[in-house]
Amino acid sequence: MLNTAEQAIHRNALSLPCHRAAHYLPLWRDRAVSAEKNRRLSSDTFDELFTEGLLDLVSPLAPITHTGNWPTLVESARIAARACPSTGWMLALVGGHGSIIRRLPSTCIDQLYNDGPRPLFVSASTSADSLLSFEPEGIRVDGRWRFSSGIEDATWLMLNAPCLTHPEAAHTPRFLVLVPANEVEKLETWDSCGMAATGSHDVMTSGLVVPDDRVFALHEVFAQNLFALTPDYIDRSPLVPYLTTSIVGPLLGCAEGALAAFVATFNGPMMMKDPRISEQAAHSAAQLYSAELLYDSLITRLHEAGVNDWVLDTQHLLQLKRDRAYLAQQCVQIVRRLVERLGASSLAACNPLQRHWRDIQAMAAHRDVAWYEAMQASGEAILRSSIVNAPET
Repeated sequence: MLNTAEQAIHRNALSLPCHRAAHYLPLWRDRAVSAEKNRRLSSDTFDELFTEGLLDLVSPLAPITHTGNWPTLVESARIAARACPSTGWMLALVGGHGSIIRRLPSTCIDQLYNDGPRPLFVSASTSADSLLSFEPEGIRVDGRWRFSSGIEDATWLMLNAPCLTHPEAAHTPRFLVLVPANEVEKLETWDSCGMAATGSHDVMTSGLVVPDDRVFALHEVFAQNLFALTPDYIDRSPLVPYLTTSIVGPLLGCAEGALAAFVATFNGPMMMKDPRISEQAAHSAAQLYSAELLYDSLITRLHEAGVNDWVLDTQHLLQLKRDRAYLAQQCVQIVRRLVERLGASSLAACNPLQRHWRDIQAMAAHRDVAWYEAMQASGEAILRSSIVNAPET
């Protein structure tokens, strides 16, 4: 197998946390089968993620650095996904929620950490039944909320939606509310073939009132704040580009893990029997190298913007969205090519390459790397620009 533990670490990431993640790859690889079967990560894996500080890289407990911890979060998620994509996903997305929590008032942060230093902050998407309504003491939360990755191990659930009855509704498009995870009903809805171990179940809330001290204007939390007294740019920069780009870590790591599993399967005498195996290994390695360069570019662009307190304009944001979607498609193509070379004997649920294939498809379906929307928006901007800049005749 390719020695994934010794692959180069992104230059903007801190090496120590990344090496800690690499140290656990054999354990996470061994647990991947049972994690997929149980549809959640093991408590041992969560213990390791917390003990090594990997889930706190951008949380209020993050170590202080002069260059920021966000690249380290994405890179450690990439490393973890080589062995278990669901573990990488939990790091990048759920671990990334800490960057939201650290922007809240200190009194709220203290409340969220009251039960101990290991809270897990998860989120959920709105559905047609999701509803926020104003109450004198806060906001009432009702309805069904979808795809809450990590909800079975969560301590807090972050939800956001419009609240049309709120007095500030005209100035606040969406409100962020924080709900204790033990106060919501967890629905057994996550039966996806891919990323099964993320446990991304739906949740149901009924008449749950969230007090004002856990209700915030979402756009204010996510906005640029140059007055934040912190050396980490994740507190100062507009947050959305960082949250939406973190997904590239587990995507790329999943493809890298798939190539490593392919090499382990076909290395030796089997390679000599069919020259197409060598061709496909080389083709996928070349395409993976291209995806790694794009990954490097995405992380570097956002890191440099953060360090220099730059606000990316619409054109640059569209380019980020386009390049995330392109990277995701490249990773899908890499794994598809490798899977197509497998014989019937490999069509087993426990086969690591098959698992990477299931997982990469689920990750690539995420809205932050949706192909059509990203390419359409970017293409329209390119065409508008060509019209504006066209010489007069």
